[in-house]
Amino acid sequence: MKPYSIYPDQFFSTFKKIISKLGFIKNSKRHEGLLREYKEAIDRSAIVSKTDPKGTITYVNDAFCTISQYSAQELLGKPHNIIRHPDMPALAFEEMWHTITSKRPWGGVVKNRKKDGTAYYVKSLINPILNEHGEIEEFIAIRHDVTELEMYRQDLETRLQESVDEIVQTQREILYTVGAIGEKRSKETGLHVKRVAHYSYVLAKLYGLDEKQAQLLREASPMHDIGKVGIPDSVLLKPGPLDDEEWAIIKTHPTLGYEMLKHSNREILQAAAIIAHEHHERWDGKGYPRGLKDEEIHIFGRITAIADVYDALGHDRVYKKAWSLAQIQELFHEEKGRGFDPVLSELFLTHIHQFETIKSNLSPSFF
Repeated sequence: MKPYSIYPDQFFSTFKKIISKLGFIKNSKRHEGLLREYKEAIDRSAIVSKTDPKGTITYVNDAFCTISQYSAQELLGKPHNIIRHPDMPALAFEEMWHTITSKRPWGGVVKNRKKDGTAYYVKSLINPILNEHGEIEEFIAIRHDVTELEMYRQDLETRLQESVDEIVQTQREILYTVGAIGEKRSKETGLHVKRVAHYSYVLAKLYGLDEKQAQLLREASPMHDIGKVGIPDSVLLKPGPLDDEEWAIIKTHPTLGYEMLKHSNREILQAAAIIAHEHHERWDGKGYPRGLKDEEIHIFGRITAIADVYDALGHDRVYKKAWSLAQIQELFHEEKGRGFDPVLSELFLTHIHQFETIKSNLSPSFF
């Protein structure tokens, strides 16, 4: 055997390789130890699961079993829909699956179902794990229990909605009350403005206005005659026919109402200003106060005009007795395309039974 000193280059090369391998092994063991510690730290602080590329569960930690009430044996080899809550829309899971199979992480709050059927909420982050070829090897999901936080949030939302509903109802009652002031002065019951509000809502929906606009009209229409507060009693309460001068005074109430309301930036009062100003305009341009015609008149004004006239005709006033339904229908047939929007008139006449029902339910005798 020849001594190594004869081949110094080969010796040192071999020695370096050995040292390098020893260092690699040492570093590998160190890295394995760190990875193990990281895993244990995550397992202690989060709900963890892994699935294969098809979504079949391959690993769950103890926290996953605890919150779901399933054992590891019951979960392994199953798809994740074993814990899917029926309240979660399928579209949400389709979007999730599309994201992670596109090799992108997905995050969000998911409502799941325990083994006993009760619900729990988790904030989830699902990461696709890729191999050296860039292909999906598996998915790792890390979750945190946010059930208590989510229930608190839902409770707050419920309370907030109840408060908003109460405010809206209070606002509606205030508008009904204020709107009825003019009617009270002309010896009308406050039920008139409520009936007009209901008629207007139904006619708006029949015409095709969306729910928001129909609701806005219903809430604003009680103010249609607020301008009557500026009309003298001698004119407003006169039981007989008005002379030309008195009639001119009556015809100022739409403008008076508009001037009262137009300065507000509130959507509901802006709508009320339009209604007050335009509910006595006519389709043929012969109305007041501005002589608007056709679709120059705002749809809110056109709808309220029909609702207001229908209710006025159907009830006693200081200057007349209530008309019969047949008389009312005849007038609207005659005034279709003249005094009133022809489309709205036809809808009103076709569905007259709905308006008659509202009139019956909101009459003094009903209460």
